[in-house]
Amino acid sequence: MKRLLPLLLLPLLGATPQFPPAPPRSETIRQLTLRINGKPVPTDTISSRFFLSEDRALRLNIVRADDPDGQGLNIIIDRFPVEAGTYKFQEILSGRNRDASYRYGKTSAYSKSCSDNPGVVTITGVNSEKHWLRGTYRCQVCEVGRGARRFTLEGEFEYPVEKE
Repeated sequence: MKRLLPLLLLPLLGATPQFPPAPPRSETIRQLTLRINGKPVPTDTISSRFFLSEDRALRLNIVRADDPDGQGLNIIIDRFPVEAGTYKFQEILSGRNRDASYRYGKTSAYSKSCSDNPGVVTITGVNSEKHWLRGTYRCQVCEVGRGARRFTLEGEFEYPVEKE
């Protein structure tokens, strides 16, 4: 007991062991990247939202940091089973609605305006308790009309999902 007494007095002297701060909890993680034609574009993680509706439609809304009030990129995957997997836009006669739209300034482009629609969202992690998804996305959207441009939008995410 005499040997333990000095150890009990250490906290009173301020000699307690110091521990580094705990890493951030996964429910606060908001990692979101966007590249347009290979060039990184900063995202607004406050305005960007991922929604899951009652009928299991997953909607990813990725907003540019330089246009936080704009619509940005919207990707829709209907009948989302809330599990890891690859969800392709181009599934002939599947009856599924999987598409993307992009709006920035005067630019409006849609995946269904492209002659081919090779979009894909790959979900690599699902945490249904903390309501977040991890994965990647890649899609092509095309402007409508003469001189229309094609954009390739891609990125990664680890992001919370809200009920719509």
